[in-house]
Amino acid sequence: MPKFKKMLWIILGLIGLATLIQTSTVLGIEYSQSKENAKLLNAFDINPNAAKTLVAYFSRSGNTELMAYKIAEVTNGNILNIQSPDYKLGLKGWIQAMVDARKMRAVLATKKLDLSTYDTIYVGSPIWLYSPAPPVFEFVRSNDLTGKTVILFNSLNSKFEQKYIDQFSDLVNAQGGRVIKHIYVIRGRMTRQLDVEDFLQEVAKESKID
Repeated sequence: MPKFKKMLWIILGLIGLATLIQTSTVLGIEYSQSKENAKLLNAFDINPNAAKTLVAYFSRSGNTELMAYKIAEVTNGNILNIQSPDYKLGLKGWIQAMVDARKMRAVLATKKLDLSTYDTIYVGSPIWLYSPAPPVFEFVRSNDLTGKTVILFNSLNSKFEQKYIDQFSDLVNAQGGRVIKHIYVIRGRMTRQLDVEDFLQEVAKESKID
């Protein structure tokens, strides 16, 4: 029995060490990716004079933010960063993101906005556990979308589940809007992601409304 307990503790210790290494790696990549993505934002040509299109996005490490800026460039849209204090970069924000994935409630820095000047609203986020992140659900719930055309866009590392996309569409409908398109680009997992240029080319191709 003592030998079994010793072996069990060794196994648990190895599992804990592996988890710690994996978590540290993910957080390190998130920080690095966020810095690199932020450097790219000034390169976008955005000049939204009297824009009728809004590109609202929530992003942690910057992939969805890059998508948003490229969409705004393509559509001559305004940019809006949907900020949620619970999901900042770092261990606490990462854990909270994992806990809240698939939820449709979140705390936003700013909730209700005047969207009356916009005809079309792109709403974007990363995919967390196959679902859009909670802040975009909260953004929709908090605003009047009467008569608005809405396009959902997502960056993701593998896949999404359609039922969560449908839940987003239902919420938009309840707020008076109508989802006409879902744009998504698979960037890939952190250690083997699609090149930035290829990623943005794919975003540009998918962004325009037919």
